[in-house]
Amino acid sequence: MTDSSKWVAAKVRMGYILLGAGIGAFTVGAALERWGGDLPFDARILSGLGIFLLGVGAARLLVYRLMRGDRQAVKRQMVEERDERSVMLRNKAGNRAFWVSLALGYVGLMWASFASNDQLPVLEGDVLWFFLVALVVIPFVVYLATYLMGLNRD
Repeated sequence: MTDSSKWVAAKVRMGYILLGAGIGAFTVGAALERWGGDLPFDARILSGLGIFLLGVGAARLLVYRLMRGDRQAVKRQMVEERDERSVMLRNKAGNRAFWVSLALGYVGLMWASFASNDQLPVLEGDVLWFFLVALVVIPFVVYLATYLMGLNRD
């Protein structure tokens, strides 16, 4: 077995693991929704996590299983993932996204702290939901923008 076929096999194996975890989480979530009774949390969270893991696992399987037959595509993908410049750009983008996420989380914690002392309005309902969405989406946008700007600099 060559290095490239081992690499693809490892990627496919991880796809199956993610797919299995997604099926398991979705099944447990659906069972808890149906027969869970009075739970202290919404069981649909597990079902949603299962759907997410199913999607990630299926996408990974699709990409790497289709790539299996094309040695040139495998080699290009291996070079791209291991390329020093690409790794450096991903690390730089991840670092910036981490700091943005950290700052947003800190702002949310401070807001909650001041809200508990009646110095700011309490984050609840739609406002809290939009803040939590921003806590996920903004760092992703920062990551993507940093990575794409780094790719375009040359």
